[in-house]
Amino acid sequence: MRSAQSLSERTQAPEIAVHRGDLDALRPAWEALLDERHPGAAFRSWAWISAWWNSFSAGREAHVLLARQGGTTVGLLPLCAERSPLGGRRLSFMGADGAVGSDYLGLVCRAADVDDLARAFAAHLAHDRFDELDLDGLMRGDPLLPALEGVFPASRAEVDLRYKCPHITLAGDFDRYLAGLPDGTGAQFKRRLRWLEKRPGFEIEHITDPAQLVPGLDALFELHHKRWAVEGGSDAFTSRDVEAFHRAEARALAERGWGHLYLMHVEGAPRAALYGWRHGNRFAFYQAGYDPEWRQRSVGTVLLGHIVRDCFAAKLDEFDFLRGTEGYKLKWANGWRETVRLRARDASLRALLHDAGRTAYWRLREAGKRALPEPALEWARRARKKVVAT
Repeated sequence: MRSAQSLSERTQAPEIAVHRGDLDALRPAWEALLDERHPGAAFRSWAWISAWWNSFSAGREAHVLLARQGGTTVGLLPLCAERSPLGGRRLSFMGADGAVGSDYLGLVCRAADVDDLARAFAAHLAHDRFDELDLDGLMRGDPLLPALEGVFPASRAEVDLRYKCPHITLAGDFDRYLAGLPDGTGAQFKRRLRWLEKRPGFEIEHITDPAQLVPGLDALFELHHKRWAVEGGSDAFTSRDVEAFHRAEARALAERGWGHLYLMHVEGAPRAALYGWRHGNRFAFYQAGYDPEWRQRSVGTVLLGHIVRDCFAAKLDEFDFLRGTEGYKLKWANGWRETVRLRARDASLRALLHDAGRTAYWRLREAGKRALPEPALEWARRARKKVVAT
């Protein structure tokens, strides 16, 4: 068995190897090392990453870095490789793309080992062969970020802010917390809840059983699509492949005991749904939907408030909204984290040209957006969503 000592207390530095094969072979070590107390535990889990890989690996090669000591795997960094536009190699996080919205990606290891392993993996990556290292979804403050900044000179690396992730620190009493919310949010929640409780068939169903949770996602998908149809479509659940991915990850995370699906039923049909994960002592809110015909009854707000109240009652530490600064999140939140994107390149001419081309493309894109009137931009956004959905 692995010693309880941290890596820094051992004399032998870990060896770094690259795993390019089947992720199933890594599952036992992966699941044993996953720190469920970390905010990104669900996104770093074998359940999430393997489901993503099975759905979206076309054109990519596994490039999982393994840290081993004494023949035992003590840490993983799940990366993948793909061809860059100029024919070189690009390394990125598994799970990091616009299709599924993964936050807080990074190392899989014991909390006591994260600093040592961050330095070890960074040192390895400094000598790996790639044109571009693109790590999107790192949490600001993650030890991997300064470790990488320490091995790549500033001329070949950049860090950009990606998302703010609001959260609720669940301290004290729910009613006192509710009374402190802005714009009468707490009073509205209580008033709408009382009204809904009097409707025929009102029920909030809480599903954790994998056999029921996965079929229940169909109600979430339908409500989410209904809610966003009036605004041109959503960036989530954009295709059958994405929905299939979620059925796979939801089953695996529910089997681990993390998956939670809430359905609000009123007058014979689901009117709101919310899906998330409970791990460690936190709840992470991933996605929701509601029937737009019931919007004036605030069914989404009532379901959210019900779950937050349950989290207070369970004495959890945190309710995490994950990425996005939508107005309703900011009304309920009392803090936030940030995620960043680190890009680094090697010293080759090809990598330099690739980086210059990417920079020029984004500058032209931003200039084009500034030149277009807002109605034209909105039309382009809706058209893009329709193309992605097909």
